[in-house]
Amino acid sequence: MAEEKLCEQKGEDIPEKKSFIAWVKEHKTQLLLAGVSVTTIIMTVLGIKNKEAISTLWESLKKEIEKGAMYSSKWFENASLEELEKAREVVRLDYVNPDLDMDYRNQCWNLLSRFDNAISKIKWAGKEVGFPVHSSHGWHLPSDD
Repeated sequence: MAEEKLCEQKGEDIPEKKSFIAWVKEHKTQLLLAGVSVTTIIMTVLGIKNKEAISTLWESLKKEIEKGAMYSSKWFENASLEELEKAREVVRLDYVNPDLDMDYRNQCWNLLSRFDNAISKIKWAGKEVGFPVHSSHGWHLPSDD
């Protein structure tokens, strides 16, 4: 008896499923347009209600994109000398902390060299890079005094 009911239910469901699938296939473009238009209407209403919050978020994202993510190449290029020195000190303190993981401390060591390069690039900008060649450092060094 249970098997007969199961067969009857399967028999009824199959034509309904086939007809529904056929209807969806036939009207897929209309369904797609309706879904897109409903989504657009919802996003428009939410955008109008939260216009100030969205504009504030957009401005902060714009500044973040222009500046670059923390410790990225773009950040190193755009950061000021003070920012670099403050961030370098934080990384240096992490590097010398023996309680931290060695892998993290190794990353800090690599990051310190990037800081040193960026800081020296700013400090040496417009100056001739050279070695100290004063005669007080040895008789074999020429004197530029």
